[in-house]
Amino acid sequence: MNFVFAAFGVIGLMASFSLFRRPADSNNPIIQFITASPDYAVWLTICIALGVLSCAALLTAGVGLLGLKPWARHLAIAYAIYAIVFCLGALLINLIFMDQPMLGPARQQRAFETVGTIGGPVSGTIGELFWLLHPIVLLVFMTRPKAVAAFRRPPPSQI
Repeated sequence: MNFVFAAFGVIGLMASFSLFRRPADSNNPIIQFITASPDYAVWLTICIALGVLSCAALLTAGVGLLGLKPWARHLAIAYAIYAIVFCLGALLINLIFMDQPMLGPARQQRAFETVGTIGGPVSGTIGELFWLLHPIVLLVFMTRPKAVAAFRRPPPSQI
């Protein structure tokens, strides 16, 4: 699962990075919002940087988990806790600083534009909730007694 979610993370990072490459005069409401809100652009930049580190930690933990390395279990647990806290924080920040300001003007737009403007925040929220699944499952599995025992180092042999 770590490898799959790390791959999804890299794809998401590329999509987020591409937002900064779009022209500011784009008709995309997300691009317009980022252009109009430099603070939110800084937030996205921080998210991209943290995302790179998260993907690296996820891949590193995944490799170590395959070898039943105790440090990998600890890294996976640390990643899971970080990811849960970060996802909930990001969900709150997006809800307050992006979704609410975007939904206000959507009420005065035509039907087609309204769907596009509402679709971004709704799909973003669903995506955030989807991202919570992996760290929760990872945390549960890495703290189960059988997993703890599997990653425990064997005592040194007495020769």
